[in-house]
Amino acid sequence: MKRSKRDSITPPDVGQVADFGGQDPEPIRNGNGDTFDANSNHEIDAQNPDNVAAPPTDAGTVPNLKWSMSLSHTRLLKGGWVREQTITDLPPSKDIAAAEIRLSPNAYRELHWHRVAEWGYILNGTGRISAIDDSGRSYISDIKGPSNGSDPDIYYFPPGVPHSIQALDQGLEILLIFTDGNFDASGTTFMLSDWLAHTPLEIVAQNFGVNTSVLGGIPQKDPYILESTVPPPPFGHAADQAVSDPNGNTPMPFVFHLDQQEKKNAPGGWVKIQDSVTNFPVSKLLASALVFVEPNGLRELHWHVNDEWLYIISGHARATAFPGGSSARTFDFQPGDTAVFPVSYGHYIKNLSPTEPLIYLELFKAEKFVDFSATQWLSLVPRQVVADLLKLPIDVIEGFVKEKQYIVA
Repeated sequence: MKRSKRDSITPPDVGQVADFGGQDPEPIRNGNGDTFDANSNHEIDAQNPDNVAAPPTDAGTVPNLKWSMSLSHTRLLKGGWVREQTITDLPPSKDIAAAEIRLSPNAYRELHWHRVAEWGYILNGTGRISAIDDSGRSYISDIKGPSNGSDPDIYYFPPGVPHSIQALDQGLEILLIFTDGNFDASGTTFMLSDWLAHTPLEIVAQNFGVNTSVLGGIPQKDPYILESTVPPPPFGHAADQAVSDPNGNTPMPFVFHLDQQEKKNAPGGWVKIQDSVTNFPVSKLLASALVFVEPNGLRELHWHVNDEWLYIISGHARATAFPGGSSARTFDFQPGDTAVFPVSYGHYIKNLSPTEPLIYLELFKAEKFVDFSATQWLSLVPRQVVADLLKLPIDVIEGFVKEKQYIVA
């Protein structure tokens, strides 16, 4: 039976999210469109109202810029799981790929290294990482997720740096970021056991100075994740596992403690920015920001000189991407969603909740975090230039804030 036609917008239409009155979303707005006459996936429609009844400012053809981790295949392993978002899932994300990984208590991510840089945000739990740099200097540190309102740790491994990751007794979940969207390509990740299993045994024995008889337990198929046979020392006791290194320790830490960084407060929330130029020297290929947007707040209209990759930690959001050429497309976001705004695309991020904060990450394949604020720019352009273009009164332009706001209320 054909559904009755009901407009999703109560005038005036200023681009607000369509309101379907608690009913299944229908592609109707401002008298345009009509009901779904056949079936639709109403649960997906409800999460993406701007796909169903977009604001009238949307125009042209803009590719999909969003991917939900919930749509990724989850690989189940002994001691945890992993799921990825690569360029095959989100083709515009050429610079960055991502993965969510869960390690059961005391489980390991197998010893490995990458052709690309690896950056991690601790979503939950506690763990321990270790690595060596190209001079053989060692590093070991505990890592933790958010706790009692504090922000978690992040870490960074440069390309080629071999490392280990182990969960402690709480288990561990991490958002992993890699500096190549085509992360699954051959020659990107190198597992130690896989390498040794495909090297003649006599060569392995000669290399390590041992008899071939002690090498029979090398896995013939890399486990990716494996369980520990002996629980590690508890959180805070990483030094108990440290091996004496004649070369000393790495001069730059691979871990950054977000809870020790001061917030850059804004009218509608706050940001914490990390990059190699200002505060995280080792992170030369990735700049990042943890963004907290108050209820109804707005990450201001802005753009970047690198592709922006984002990840929604909590809350619900809306963003419009502007690629130029009279085109635009609006997207809706939930926790676990990822997205990319290609270089120079104008955009904003709006917190849709009147009661809950929006928390998300911005990532860039860059040594420094760079953005341009539309408001700041217009406040510093000769006022008559702005007035003539936008037909705004001079006194309105004089009220534009001259400092970058990041987030407005």
